[in-house]
Amino acid sequence: MTAAAAPSVRRPGRRALFPEALPDPEGEAAAAIASLRFTVTLADRSKTIDLTMLAGRKALARTFAGALWRACQVGGPAGSISTAYAYANALKTFWRYLDSAGSHVARLSDVSAVCIDGFDSWMEGSGLHPNHRLHRMSKVLNLLRLAEAAEPSHLPPDASRRLMYTSDRPGVRARPRDAYGDDVAAALRKAARTDLAAIIRRLGEADRIPAVEESDRSKALAATHKQVMEVIDAEGVIGHRHPLFKRLYTLRRESGLPNDRLIHDLHGRRHLIAADLVPLIVLISLDTGMEIEAIKGLRADCLKNPAGGYVEIEYCKRRARGAEWKRLRVRDGGSSTPGGLIRKALQWTGPARSRLGADTLWAHCAWGRLTPRVLSMKELAASWTRRHGILDERGQRLRLNLTRLRKTHKAAWYRRTGGQLDRFAVGHTVAVAADHYADIPALRHLHEATIADAMTDALDAAFPPCVLSSEEEAAVQTDPDKATGLPVVGAAAVKALFGGEQDVWLASCGGFYNSPFGSEGEACPSPFWGCLECSNAVVTARKVPALLAFLNFIRAQRQVLSEADWIAKFGRVHGRIAEQILPRFADAEIEEARRIGSSDPALLYLPPEARAP
Repeated sequence: MTAAAAPSVRRPGRRALFPEALPDPEGEAAAAIASLRFTVTLADRSKTIDLTMLAGRKALARTFAGALWRACQVGGPAGSISTAYAYANALKTFWRYLDSAGSHVARLSDVSAVCIDGFDSWMEGSGLHPNHRLHRMSKVLNLLRLAEAAEPSHLPPDASRRLMYTSDRPGVRARPRDAYGDDVAAALRKAARTDLAAIIRRLGEADRIPAVEESDRSKALAATHKQVMEVIDAEGVIGHRHPLFKRLYTLRRESGLPNDRLIHDLHGRRHLIAADLVPLIVLISLDTGMEIEAIKGLRADCLKNPAGGYVEIEYCKRRARGAEWKRLRVRDGGSSTPGGLIRKALQWTGPARSRLGADTLWAHCAWGRLTPRVLSMKELAASWTRRHGILDERGQRLRLNLTRLRKTHKAAWYRRTGGQLDRFAVGHTVAVAADHYADIPALRHLHEATIADAMTDALDAAFPPCVLSSEEEAAVQTDPDKATGLPVVGAAAVKALFGGEQDVWLASCGGFYNSPFGSEGEACPSPFWGCLECSNAVVTARKVPALLAFLNFIRAQRQVLSEADWIAKFGRVHGRIAEQILPRFADAEIEEARRIGSSDPALLYLPPEARAP
């Protein structure tokens, strides 16, 4: 029986079930169009979009309202509440243009290519940043495309063709976000680890209450504290006006205990509070390099396939259209690993998540209530860096931008991979990884150093120094006719080379009046250390004392010159002597040269033209 004729084996799985009847959205769409006001639910958040201020053009307003409603449905270009609001704001800007221009556009059929280009020109003339102009232009054009799809043939042909491109006016290439320096990253990581340890201690000692000296008052305080915690366990939160909270507040004040953060401390014994999210998100971002919006949107079942000390984090990246759901494999263990940290967060947020009936990871207590999602973190991040005294590269108070943490992780990974883009490009194409994450100011010095090293290697390969050890020099002098690799040929020229007749300070010269740096017949114009780069130069053992003396001199210049000036002036010649020439000689020869140098510190070998009469 052949493989083709073999009976098929049913694979294990489950049936896909679809609802028998789906609600017809046309009624909702019609209501939204008629009222110019509708509620959208995106990424587990619901907000009301209000377009009632689009007055004077009722037919056109209803067309755009229908387009925006469709943009906010499943599969539409508006994937979040903030994007939906951006579409609404762009539409309001377009309306202001129509009002200011005195346009007679009243319906979709009145929109022309001239009108669209006029909107682009009007925004440019109003001083709007080119990139902001392009963003608003693209959103209005997207709505026009949706409107044309809903009402075919209503848009004039010239306007329909105009929808094929956004603008003929250039934008400005955005300056890429830079990574934080190593010192700032280390300070952020240290502060986050400190707070993580404090959270672990706090939730581990949830039932401990402070004691006071008077036993009766201590008993009353303990009883009231217990009752308050029972309310939090039963209702999730307790308010400032609750009688038990007021009684606890009074007892603590009479006992001399602080009350300035009492409401936070009480809820922090059962839930994560808003301030706890900053260090946790900072650690996850620095350790994994995940996008901040993806970390904020993690779900309770985000950990998948644990095995061998690793686990996969499943997350949603809304910007990756068509491939939003991704997985990242990370280390799994204690709280020092990304997997272990997320497991801790799952444990701590479990009670709040159960009470809310949510499936999000970051269910916590904020503003006196439980919330299933991360709220604005701008003020929390500023307070956190201020509390820990974290400074930026200029020594000023750090203004923490959470989106730069991903760049910081990527920059560290780039250095670890040695700039190999195939290994570096995790979750991106090579082109995107190179353009967005490798070409940033924090890595510029690394690229410049790589280019400098490559040029140095090229120079070394093109102009290798001619260095002869004592044994090689003796062999050449024994049979000069068979000498190879020297700048001169012939017994007479070789004997003259080693006889010292045209010696310069740092080398024996094979043609002082035939220099590659000057005209034939003229003396070499190069400074004396240029001999080390010259194809005429031959370095032998008798030049080692002079080389050592010069090496001591240029090392002493480090105390006089700045590091940049010293590298520019002496960096290459120092590497030439220390790394390419001296290693060719035996240790005994180096020691003998040092002895000669100490006995004759001058070691002044004048070139031929200085000895000329």
